Amino acid sequence: MATLDGGDEEGFRGNGTWVHARDPRYAAQDVIALGCAAVTRDDYTDPTAALEGNYQNRSGAPGIGLALEFNDDQAASRYFDLYRSQVQACTGRDQPVHTTIESGVSGLVDRRTYPDSQWTEIVERNGPRITLIILSDPRHAISKASAQRILDQIHG
Repeated sequence: MATLDGGDEEGFRGNGTWVHARDPRYAAQDVIALGCAAVTRDDYTDPTAALEGNYQNRSGAPGIGLALEFNDDQAASRYFDLYRSQVQACTGRDQPVHTTIESGVSGLVDRRTYPDSQWTEIVERNGPRITLIILSDPRHAISKASAQRILDQIHG
Protein backbone atom coordinates (compact mmCIF):
# COMPACT_ATOMS: atom_id res chain seq x y z
CA MET A 1 0.00 0.00 0.00
CA ALA A 2 1.18 3.53 -0.67
CA THR A 3 0.17 6.59 1.31
CA LEU A 4 -0.01 9.75 -0.79
CA ASP A 5 -0.19 13.35 0.40
CA GLY A 6 -2.32 14.49 -2.54
CA GLY A 7 -2.81 18.10 -3.50
CA ASP A 8 -4.46 20.33 -6.08
CA GLU A 9 -2.79 18.62 -9.05
CA GLU A 10 -3.69 15.14 -7.84
CA GLY A 11 -7.32 16.12 -7.21
CA PHE A 12 -7.49 14.84 -3.62
CA ARG A 13 -6.17 15.49 -0.14
CA GLY A 14 -4.37 12.62 1.55
CA ASN A 15 -5.71 11.28 4.81
CA GLY A 16 -2.75 9.23 6.01
CA THR A 17 -4.04 5.99 4.54
CA TRP A 18 -3.73 4.36 1.13
CA VAL A 19 -7.41 5.08 0.31
CA HIS A 20 -8.95 8.50 -0.24
CA ALA A 21 -12.16 10.03 -1.53
CA ARG A 22 -12.10 11.76 -4.91
CA ASP A 23 -14.50 14.26 -6.39
CA PRO A 24 -16.59 11.80 -8.41
CA ARG A 25 -17.05 14.18 -11.35
CA TYR A 26 -13.31 14.61 -11.83
CA ALA A 27 -12.47 10.98 -11.14
CA ALA A 28 -14.91 9.80 -13.83
CA GLN A 29 -13.61 12.35 -16.33
CA ASP A 30 -9.96 11.53 -15.59
CA VAL A 31 -10.56 7.85 -16.28
CA ILE A 32 -12.72 8.09 -19.39
CA ALA A 33 -10.65 10.77 -21.13
CA LEU A 34 -8.22 8.32 -22.76
CA GLY A 35 -8.00 10.49 -25.86
CA CYS A 36 -8.77 7.76 -28.39
CA ALA A 37 -12.37 8.84 -29.06
CA ALA A 38 -14.21 12.06 -28.33
CA VAL A 39 -16.08 11.91 -25.02
CA THR A 40 -17.52 14.77 -23.00
CA ARG A 41 -19.20 14.86 -19.62
CA ASP A 42 -22.50 15.21 -21.49
CA ASP A 43 -22.06 11.61 -22.72
CA TYR A 44 -22.55 10.04 -19.28
CA THR A 45 -24.15 10.64 -15.90
CA ASP A 46 -21.68 11.65 -13.20
CA PRO A 47 -21.12 9.13 -10.42
CA THR A 48 -22.26 10.08 -6.93
CA ALA A 49 -19.11 8.90 -5.14
CA ALA A 50 -15.52 7.90 -5.90
CA LEU A 51 -12.98 6.14 -3.72
CA GLU A 52 -9.39 5.65 -4.88
CA GLY A 53 -6.64 3.47 -3.46
CA ASN A 54 -2.95 3.57 -4.28
CA TYR A 55 -0.87 0.41 -4.21
CA GLN A 56 2.77 -0.60 -4.37
CA ASN A 57 3.85 -4.21 -4.55
CA ARG A 58 6.95 -5.57 -2.77
CA SER A 59 9.23 -4.38 -5.57
CA GLY A 60 7.71 -0.90 -5.58
CA ALA A 61 5.61 -1.25 -8.76
CA PRO A 62 2.51 0.97 -8.54
CA GLY A 63 -1.16 0.34 -9.04
CA ILE A 64 -4.34 2.35 -8.63
CA GLY A 65 -7.85 1.18 -7.82
CA LEU A 66 -10.91 3.37 -8.29
CA ALA A 67 -14.50 2.59 -7.33
CA LEU A 68 -17.18 4.77 -8.91
CA GLU A 69 -20.69 4.63 -7.46
CA PHE A 70 -23.61 5.72 -9.67
CA ASN A 71 -27.25 6.49 -8.84
CA ASP A 72 -28.42 3.25 -10.42
CA ASP A 73 -27.42 0.22 -12.46
CA GLN A 74 -28.44 1.88 -15.73
CA ALA A 75 -26.13 4.88 -15.25
CA ALA A 76 -23.26 2.57 -14.28
CA SER A 77 -23.93 0.34 -17.28
CA ARG A 78 -23.90 3.31 -19.69
CA TYR A 79 -20.60 4.55 -18.25
CA PHE A 80 -19.07 1.04 -18.38
CA ASP A 81 -20.13 0.60 -22.02
CA LEU A 82 -18.76 4.03 -22.94
CA TYR A 83 -15.51 3.26 -21.13
CA ARG A 84 -15.19 -0.08 -22.92
CA SER A 85 -15.71 1.67 -26.28
CA GLN A 86 -13.01 4.20 -25.33
CA VAL A 87 -10.53 1.42 -24.63
CA GLN A 88 -11.57 -0.36 -27.84
CA ALA A 89 -10.88 2.85 -29.81
CA CYS A 90 -7.36 2.83 -28.39
CA THR A 91 -6.59 -0.62 -29.84
CA GLY A 92 -6.22 0.90 -33.31
CA ARG A 93 -3.30 3.06 -32.23
CA ASP A 94 0.32 2.32 -31.46
CA GLN A 95 1.46 5.76 -30.31
CA PRO A 96 1.88 6.87 -27.61
CA VAL A 97 0.40 3.66 -26.25
CA HIS A 98 -0.38 0.25 -27.71
CA THR A 99 -3.55 -1.28 -26.21
CA THR A 100 -4.91 -4.80 -26.51
CA ILE A 101 -8.10 -6.22 -24.99
CA GLU A 102 -8.31 -9.73 -23.55
CA SER A 103 -11.28 -11.72 -24.85
CA GLY A 104 -13.17 -14.36 -22.90
CA VAL A 105 -13.27 -12.56 -19.54
CA SER A 106 -16.37 -11.43 -17.66
CA GLY A 107 -15.47 -7.75 -17.45
CA LEU A 108 -12.81 -5.74 -19.22
CA VAL A 109 -9.12 -6.60 -19.16
CA ASP A 110 -6.82 -4.51 -21.29
CA ARG A 111 -3.07 -4.36 -21.60
CA ARG A 112 -1.25 -1.13 -22.32
CA THR A 113 2.30 -0.77 -23.53
CA TYR A 114 3.87 2.68 -23.23
CA PRO A 115 7.40 3.51 -24.38
CA ASP A 116 8.68 3.17 -20.80
CA SER A 117 6.19 0.88 -19.03
CA GLN A 118 3.54 -1.82 -19.30
CA TRP A 119 0.22 -1.91 -17.45
CA THR A 120 -2.76 -4.22 -17.10
CA GLU A 121 -6.19 -2.78 -16.37
CA ILE A 122 -9.07 -4.79 -14.89
CA VAL A 123 -12.56 -3.26 -14.90
CA GLU A 124 -15.89 -4.68 -13.72
CA ARG A 125 -19.40 -3.37 -13.11
CA ASN A 126 -21.35 -4.71 -10.16
CA GLY A 127 -24.78 -3.09 -10.03
CA PRO A 128 -24.39 0.67 -9.63
CA ARG A 129 -20.62 0.39 -8.95
CA ILE A 130 -17.71 0.24 -11.37
CA THR A 131 -14.31 -0.83 -10.11
CA LEU A 132 -11.22 0.01 -12.16
CA ILE A 133 -7.81 -1.37 -11.24
CA ILE A 134 -4.66 -0.59 -13.20
CA LEU A 135 -1.41 -2.29 -12.24
CA SER A 136 2.13 -1.84 -13.41
CA ASP A 137 2.76 -5.12 -15.20
CA PRO A 138 6.26 -5.55 -16.71
CA ARG A 139 6.18 -8.08 -19.56
CA HIS A 140 2.39 -8.32 -19.01
CA ALA A 141 3.03 -11.11 -16.54
CA ILE A 142 -0.49 -11.00 -15.02
CA SER A 143 -2.18 -13.98 -16.64
CA LYS A 144 -5.69 -13.95 -18.08
CA ALA A 145 -6.72 -16.43 -15.36
CA SER A 146 -5.34 -14.14 -12.63
CA ALA A 147 -7.19 -11.18 -14.12
CA GLN A 148 -10.40 -13.23 -14.20
CA ARG A 149 -9.96 -14.14 -10.51
CA ILE A 150 -9.75 -10.41 -9.71
CA LEU A 151 -12.88 -9.77 -11.80
CA ASP A 152 -14.65 -12.56 -9.90
CA GLN A 153 -13.71 -10.98 -6.57
CA ILE A 154 -14.97 -7.58 -7.71
CA HIS A 155 -18.24 -9.03 -8.90
CA GLY A 156 -18.73 -10.95 -5.67
